[in-house]
Amino acid sequence: MHYVAESRLKTEESFIQRQSELDRVVSELDDVIGMDTEFHRRRTFFPKPCVLQLSSSSGVYIVDLLAPLDLTELEIALFSEDRVKVTHSPREDLELLHLIFGLELPNLVDVQLAHAFVSTDAALNYSSLVEHYLGHPLEQNKKMTQSDWRKRPLTLTQIKYAFDDVRYLLSLWDQIRSLLKKMGRFSWFLEEMQHYFKPVYKFALTDLTAIAAQSDWNALELKIYYGLLEWRERTARSHNLPRERVVTHKEIKVAVEQHHQDVEFFQKHFHRIGKNLYRLISRIKKGNSNRYDLHFSLEHKQTAHKRELFHRTKEPIKQLVAIKSDSIKLAAETLGRSHQISSWISYFYEYHDLPPSFGAWREEVMGTELREILNS
Repeated sequence: MHYVAESRLKTEESFIQRQSELDRVVSELDDVIGMDTEFHRRRTFFPKPCVLQLSSSSGVYIVDLLAPLDLTELEIALFSEDRVKVTHSPREDLELLHLIFGLELPNLVDVQLAHAFVSTDAALNYSSLVEHYLGHPLEQNKKMTQSDWRKRPLTLTQIKYAFDDVRYLLSLWDQIRSLLKKMGRFSWFLEEMQHYFKPVYKFALTDLTAIAAQSDWNALELKIYYGLLEWRERTARSHNLPRERVVTHKEIKVAVEQHHQDVEFFQKHFHRIGKNLYRLISRIKKGNSNRYDLHFSLEHKQTAHKRELFHRTKEPIKQLVAIKSDSIKLAAETLGRSHQISSWISYFYEYHDLPPSFGAWREEVMGTELREILNS
């Protein structure tokens, strides 16, 4: 079903490289603005800011983040609690803005997540949302995301792509917000937004559990595995390197399964990091990894009781999520992804309750049945 709507935007399109232009645009921003970013990220952990796109009732704008601009007033506008910032799948955009300004973006809306509360489609891309809600086919070259946004001048193709990325955000939000309210799920969405992007702003060790371990690994191997994942994460961040440049996931798997080998084995197979990797694994095994400030492997001990709880409850909870989501015509991924289910079980094991991020809306949908499974 298509919802045809006129764009709320006027026709002004500006590529902003001068302070006077930026000051004018910031002064004209509405209480609801669309936002996106483009960046360069090839050989670094953190992205290099290149451009910031904005949309408002006055038009669409590209702010050149490589130009000598004073971003003070822009920062005040973006991080105002009084303005709604409309985005699409903004995880990397939030990371970039946090890198530039050191602040968490308040009053955020993700139209992709909002759509997932009114549909069984959990993760429609931007062009699909535009066509679905606005009846406007949007051809976007996905390779543009990977183009070099550091080069100046930008190509006409890059500029068109950047404008289109924010041109329809406000109209999309108008349509989806109306549906959320009509279906009585607006409060569900707003509550989920309070938790959904929190992991962007801090290195949460529990997020590493989303990386699957081998099902046949014993407790010691799991301890080493998660300890190595944490070490890689901290090293990548501190040296601004991609995780795979520190040590690949395949190498971590080999290191775990060969943890009993001597230092010569590690030097032969891991070359420059072999000796350090051997020493690190030895410390993790002994529970003496303070030199590296590691905590994850100690916090996630796989006790027999905890393994039994996972074995007994995860599949029934997955089935519950599938049944409930089907009954209310909601994407199962929205109600509960696999890693979320794992986090609920872990939290329940520690605190005999469900985590705050579980939310009142999930409690309403399936809280009673979920607790019955966990307590069975």
